[in-house]
Amino acid sequence: MATATTNSADDVLRRMAQIRHDLHMDVREVVASAEAVTDWQRYIRMYPWAALGAAATVGYLLVPRRHHPRPPAIAGPVDMAQVREVVEKSAEAAAPPREREKGLIGKALGFAWPLAVRAAQGYAAQYLENWIAQQQQMMMAAEAPPPTAQPGPPGGPGRPRGTSGH
Repeated sequence: MATATTNSADDVLRRMAQIRHDLHMDVREVVASAEAVTDWQRYIRMYPWAALGAAATVGYLLVPRRHHPRPPAIAGPVDMAQVREVVEKSAEAAAPPREREKGLIGKALGFAWPLAVRAAQGYAAQYLENWIAQQQQMMMAAEAPPPTAQPGPPGGPGRPRGTSGH
């Protein structure tokens, strides 16, 4: 009777370990499919004409229509003052801003910044995956029952002290 219980407990433990493993693999597949879904370049490669049509539609909807205002029939002195103000403000806004010249270090940092961000994202993803695996291992260790004492030979360590095998 004790052997059947031990075998069924071992079978349950093996089955639980298999379920945890399958769950981990399923989570990895879900992550991979989520990454594939969010890869916009994949859609452009697979459906170039649909992507071109979608881009044209979005461009058409975003670009405002030209509005041709009707000038008033007669412009007065107040209108002329407002026009001068608007022209002066637009001339100030249209003047090219003074650009600072980038030195060699500034150009190098501008080049290296996207690479550093990409590397940081890779490290963060790797750290997160290791952390999740560690949490799963800790949960598996906490759920595993402590090993039970197996009956040994008569008079062996499985027998209480002071009793004989007779």
